Amino acid sequence: MNRAKLSRIFNRMELVAVAAAAVLFGGEALADQTTSCPWVIQGTSSWARWAPAPYLRWDAYNDLNGKVQLVAEPGTRSAVFFLNADGSVGYRNVDQNTTTTFPGIQATHIAVGYKSRLWALTPYGMWARWAPAPYNRWDYYYDLDDKVQIVGDPTSEAGVFFLNADGSVGYRNVDQDITTTFPGIQASQIAVGYNGRLWAITTNGMWARWAPAPYNRWDYYYDLDDKVQIVGDPTSEGGIYFRNADGSIGYRNIDLNVDASFPGWNATELTVSDVAP
Repeated sequence: MNRAKLSRIFNRMELVAVAAAAVLFGGEALADQTTSCPWVIQGTSSWARWAPAPYLRWDAYNDLNGKVQLVAEPGTRSAVFFLNADGSVGYRNVDQNTTTTFPGIQATHIAVGYKSRLWALTPYGMWARWAPAPYNRWDYYYDLDDKVQIVGDPTSEAGVFFLNADGSVGYRNVDQDITTTFPGIQASQIAVGYNGRLWAITTNGMWARWAPAPYNRWDYYYDLDDKVQIVGDPTSEGGIYFRNADGSIGYRNIDLNVDASFPGWNATELTVSDVAP
């Protein structure tokens, strides 16, 4: 068994331990976050990264500088891709103190998939994928149609999951020219986690997870409460991170029946890093 698989097994064991603590001591467990790592934006003032055990705190950064969306880089706790209010796109590694830009686009939304492949929606009817070195350019696609949100496929450099303006959900692989739909839902937001597991918030007060073949259906959950943003857990098919309407951040694993919280911050945007390599 390889090290990555062993790491995921131990991570799941740790989640079970968190659940046990919640039962023993009452209430919701404080997240002993040894797996993935949340990042947040707080309004227009600052952004922050959750420091895992033994710290269990938010570390704030004051160089927000117009960032309105963050998407964590897969495979590291140190870096995020970001979208600025003016539509420019960049990359920031806080531990290495490096910043990179991706010129040539005005974006309204970004996504990151397998091998850190960067995607963007534009305000002029196209979407795009960044071609890394030696090309260093945006490749544009004209079939934007009504896509209002995209989430990178964690298993393929060529794929994105997408949400349309009418609430329908689909998948597009640009290299293989494949389009797939996930019928039976009207969503207001989507998220994608480990193994490409697809999640959604609905327009009628529920949230849902897509059950793949042989089921091919949405399984609905009624404890949406005040969740306004969800981010798939990159280490577990059963987990999501979420942001509530009041800005609080939490974690829910529906398969393990685990709930965790990340207190001390009032967030307006959320993303989650993978396990550090």
